[in-house]
Amino acid sequence: MNYFEWSQEYVNTAAQLDRVLTRLKRERATACESRKKELSDRITQYRCCRRECMEIADRLMKRDRGIA
Repeated sequence: MNYFEWSQEYVNTAAQLDRVLTRLKRERATACESRKKELSDRITQYRCCRRECMEIADRLMKRDRGIA
């Protein structure tokens, strides 16, 4: 596997996390107050994971291009 393919795997994972985030946000919109806090915490965690995936994908893409 080269850096480009590896980068794409991280981008694909970030896309999967986007779908999970969308579902959690919809669920939070109709949830009771006690559940909203739990869902908000999960959303925060998934956003962090997504951001890390995109940062790693960017670094790998730069390595593929010889920039990093």
